[in-house]
This record gives sequence, C-alpha cells and structure tokens, in this order.
Amino acid sequence: MDEFETFDPALFGLWAERPVYGEGQAMDDAALADEVRGVLLETKSAEGAISPAEELRGLLNEMTVEMRDQFATFRRMRASAEKALTDGDEAAQKLARADMKAATDAMSLIVRTLEKVDGLQRQLARDRELEAERAADEGGYEEAKARFMKLIEERANESAVCLYEAWKRDGPPPWVTELLERKASKPPDSTVGAGEDSEQDIDGFDEIPTRDAADT
Repeated sequence: MDEFETFDPALFGLWAERPVYGEGQAMDDAALADEVRGVLLETKSAEGAISPAEELRGLLNEMTVEMRDQFATFRRMRASAEKALTDGDEAAQKLARADMKAATDAMSLIVRTLEKVDGLQRQLARDRELEAERAADEGGYEEAKARFMKLIEERANESAVCLYEAWKRDGPPPWVTELLERKASKPPDSTVGAGEDSEQDIDGFDEIPTRDAADT
C-alpha cells in the first residue's frame, strides 16, 4: 500500500468568498460538482460585476472538482491494473504494468496540482481578508470623524442656547453694554479721518474689561 491508497482528495474542497460558520460543506464529488455548476451560473449571470480575484477563485474551485474526479478515475484504473498483474497472462501483465505506471504518474501530478491550487486559494483568502480589514479601517475612520464633528456641533449649539437664555433673562453682559455705549458716544466717521477713527475704535477694545464667567 502506497500513499495514493490512503490519500483522500476530499481534503481539497471548495473555497467560499468568505468563511461561513455553522453550515456543513459538501465533500462528495457529486455534491461538489452541483455546487460549482451553481456558482458558475451565478457568475455568468453577473458577468462584468465580478472581480478578477473572484473569477480566479471560481476557476480554481472548478479545477479542484475536475481533478478530484480524475484522481478517482486513475485510482480505479490502477486497481484494475493491479488485478490484471495477478490474474492475467504475460501480455496482459505487461499492459497492466504500463497502465499502473501511467495511473501512478497521473495521480502524482494531480496531487501536486491540488496542493498548488490549495495554496493559491489560501493566498486569495488572505488577500480578501486584508482588503476587508482595510475597507473596515477606512470606513471606521470616516464614521468616527463624522461622529466627532457632530459632537462638536452639538456642544456649540448647547453653549449658544445657554448664552441666549442668559441674555434674555439677565440682559446683555456688562462688557457688551459698555461697548455699545462707547460706540454710541463716538461721532460718525468722516471720510478724511476714517482710518484714524477706525484705529481708535480698535484701540478702544483694549479698555474694555475682560469678560469673566460671572458676567454671563
């Protein structure tokens, strides 16, 4: 008994677009073939909307099903050749040895190909996972930024409402009253002295006492 007698091609199954938990995966060849055909029909109906990576994933799944079927065929072929080695005549045994060698070589090639396909599927799965994480990080940043800006706006509105209510209840703060009185006591600006008056108005702000929390 060699490695091909104990090798189970069912170890190489189909790869989904994303992991699905809680659902059994089809392992027998007939069920796998039906599943692959269903995926191919969906792919053809959505032609143009599927990404190259997804198209490759579907192609590799199709190859997996086909090679599993071929492996089973060559395994039966080799079993028949082994029987002919013991029961057949010299000519049949010679032909059986050639069939056994061809079947063994084909099975070896199929196993190596299945391993390479599985490696490609694993790499595609890692790429999909990294892309999903990147998209989630970008989306999370934008959502956090939007929430932060909304929070700032809400706090600013709350402060504005508090100031407005205090103004209505207690009147304007002293510094506002003093500023309005100063503005009212100044003569209107003339065309000639507009620049100087403007500078005086600006300088006048320095004389207004700083607003304290108690003034509001």
